[in-house]
Amino acid sequence: MWNDLSAEWKTTFDEAWRAFCFGSTPIGAALFDKNGKLILSDRNRSREADTVNREISHAEANALRRLNTDKFNSRDAVLYTSMEPCPMCMGMILMGHIKEVRFAAYDSYCGMVHLTKTDPYYIGKNVSCIYVGGNAELFQLTIQSYYELRHIERGASDRVLGKFCETNSRAVNTAKLLYKDKTLDRLAQDNVPCASVYDLIMNS
Repeated sequence: MWNDLSAEWKTTFDEAWRAFCFGSTPIGAALFDKNGKLILSDRNRSREADTVNREISHAEANALRRLNTDKFNSRDAVLYTSMEPCPMCMGMILMGHIKEVRFAAYDSYCGMVHLTKTDPYYIGKNVSCIYVGGNAELFQLTIQSYYELRHIERGASDRVLGKFCETNSRAVNTAKLLYKDKTLDRLAQDNVPCASVYDLIMNS
């Protein structure tokens, strides 16, 4: 349940839910120091009106662009993200000298953390990527599967949802159940906090 989450994951999921409420891909990211102090957080902004380039406005990328490296050594930061980073974000993590990444859910469609174990350049950079899974993954893949169901209803392919189902079928089934009555859309419209949404998903 929400009260069982660490402050780091609460911040990260708050950002993911905010992204959902704006109609963007529901992914959140946050940078903390080694002592658990928040440096900054951000979200995917792909559907926000003032986003200049929506195609690359990913949560991790937005957070890393805002990190002031004159004031903070990026090597001392821990990046929390609700979803396994994509090719672009993994590249930014590498080039931005982030040494530790914690992600809630595997992205079996375009996740790239495997590069840290298979690509010589990534291996040499010694980036530690820690998968959390469990309820954290259930929450993330539920809200992201719900987002994908919107696109499928508008005629998009179901290949992403199919990949999510391979990773966590419970999350996809929960999303389908909630989507029948547009439950998450109503909660977003009513500005229901992430804590309540998280607990609803855990109990579904």
